[in-house]
Amino acid sequence: MLNNRVLLKGNLTRDPEYKNVSDKELVTFRVAVNEQVGNGREETLYLDVDGWGSHADYSRNVDLSKGDRVIIDGRLRQRSWEDKEGNNRVSYSVLPSTFSKVVKPVKA
Repeated sequence: MLNNRVLLKGNLTRDPEYKNVSDKELVTFRVAVNEQVGNGREETLYLDVDGWGSHADYSRNVDLSKGDRVIIDGRLRQRSWEDKEGNNRVSYSVLPSTFSKVVKPVKA
């Protein structure tokens, strides 16, 4: 049983960024997820995604870029730190187990 699992479908808000961290490649990007909340209203949630190793390779191979639609299955990760003014800060990101680019079918 998984207690911390998210399944998201959304669009990249910017091109992915690639870094090498401790000899592992990291890809980071932000996804906008839209949800209908009633009365024709829509809310948008913005989530950061951190993909390591094979996820970074995959995003390069499919040429992931701003505006692309993706499906992500993963878990939330919380990071806590103290800022320069001594305030406690918290942020959340998604660590994908799998993700894929949604490819639109080509019309004949």
